[in-house]
Amino acid sequence: MIAGIGMDIVKTERIKLLLDKHGKTFLRKILADDELAALETDSLSPEKAAGKWAAKEAVAKALGCGFGSCCAVTDIHILHDGKGAPSVHLSGAASEYSQTLHISHIFVSITHEKEYAAAVAVLEKLP
Repeated sequence: MIAGIGMDIVKTERIKLLLDKHGKTFLRKILADDELAALETDSLSPEKAAGKWAAKEAVAKALGCGFGSCCAVTDIHILHDGKGAPSVHLSGAASEYSQTLHISHIFVSITHEKEYAAAVAVLEKLP
């Protein structure tokens, strides 16, 4: 049963400016430790960083709480399997909040082009 849907779009240039200005400091603010470990931060393109940000926003919107007391940006982990497919893992307050909603799985899809990155998240709960 679908419990929530979220969607977000990000202008890649906005993320590029933040990466240029703050570099790894910016990444440490938006990525969890396992996300940082899974990538080579020196080679993270603005498009891929924007895609991760859009996915995190989409998940927060699907949860219905956005970023705040129920969910920190680093509580949402966007990881990729060997084929590059994204997956979502929650920790901290986001994990606790999702349990109150009885969420069993979160699906996410990310797309990016030169100017924009977008993502959609779908929450599933058992009937």
